[in-house]
Amino acid sequence: MLRAHLSPVALVLAVVLLSSGCTDLFSSDDPAAEATRTDTVTVAVIDTVVAGADGTDSGGSVPADTTGGSQAAVADTAAESTGTEADTDGPLDRETLEDVRSFGFRLAVAILVFLLAFFTIKGVVFVLETLAERSAERRLLYKRVIPIARIVLWSLALVVVLQGVFNVSARNLLAAATAIGVAVGFAAQDILKNIFGGLVIIFDQPFQAGDKISVGGTYGEVVSIGLRSTRIVTPDDNLVTVPNAQIVDGQVSNANAGALDCQVVTDLYLPGWVDESQAKRIAYEAAASSSYTYLKKPIAVIVKDEYDDGHVLHLKVKAYVLDTRFEFLLASDVTERARRVFRREGLLTPATRAFIDVASGPNPARSGDGAPDRSPD
Repeated sequence: MLRAHLSPVALVLAVVLLSSGCTDLFSSDDPAAEATRTDTVTVAVIDTVVAGADGTDSGGSVPADTTGGSQAAVADTAAESTGTEADTDGPLDRETLEDVRSFGFRLAVAILVFLLAFFTIKGVVFVLETLAERSAERRLLYKRVIPIARIVLWSLALVVVLQGVFNVSARNLLAAATAIGVAVGFAAQDILKNIFGGLVIIFDQPFQAGDKISVGGTYGEVVSIGLRSTRIVTPDDNLVTVPNAQIVDGQVSNANAGALDCQVVTDLYLPGWVDESQAKRIAYEAAASSSYTYLKKPIAVIVKDEYDDGHVLHLKVKAYVLDTRFEFLLASDVTERARRVFRREGLLTPATRAFIDVASGPNPARSGDGAPDRSPD
């Protein structure tokens, strides 16, 4: 009798195993259909097991109350399992898809914000440079605002992207900045040195845009101060890019230190036998009469004797120029004016006579000051 009861159960279990293998081999792409088919087979197996336990064979009938209760319990279990799978798989995929779409949208907005900041900075710099070129008195003021405007606008764009677009809190932002700083610090030490050097230049202000400086053997006007380098235009109209780390570590000579005017030194050379008082007066008048001279500041003439290739009188004319961009024009104008007067007063002619006398005469007599003595007659 026991063998008769177990035979239907074993047969049904074999069928279930065989159908499970076929299901794995020929599984459908539709998860809902596959789950329904699995639940149907499970219900059939449980009904058969229950029927065998109650003492009926495969062809016998099962009491209505027992079978109905078992089938109801199995249906409830299958419904719960199906609902659980639907609640875990379906919404999870939708949430993941929504997260991906949300991240893509935020990334697009961030790129748009950076592009907007880039063009805004370009426009602000263009306006400031135009105003600087139109107003000579306020040129240095407008040029000083340019690097500060760049840093402020880029920082504002970064804050908007991190906190407004990606909702990054201040604590997470600080932690991320620390981690990124440590990682980048080992990989790009030179770049970070230049960036920190740029920040030091902007806040410490050893020089500003528009100043005439000399650094690393290069002299010229500072046209821009960036986070990585500083650009200088030389008198020969060459654009030189100097790393900020080199500027911070080296010595910087500033000619005007934020002022529009600067001192210009003009070197004049005369024979050593000329009257230094007369030469000094002529040099002073040449500087004072120049249209490039800033007369609200003093003019000085320094007299110096030099004996490199003979006795030479060296005059240093120190005057201030109206605009730093005219410093070489002032030096040229002072030299031209002084030489014209020197020739008219006869301060350059004796040197030529001395050269002719030395070439033509056998032993021309000379006085102690280097000028040839006149003949007794």
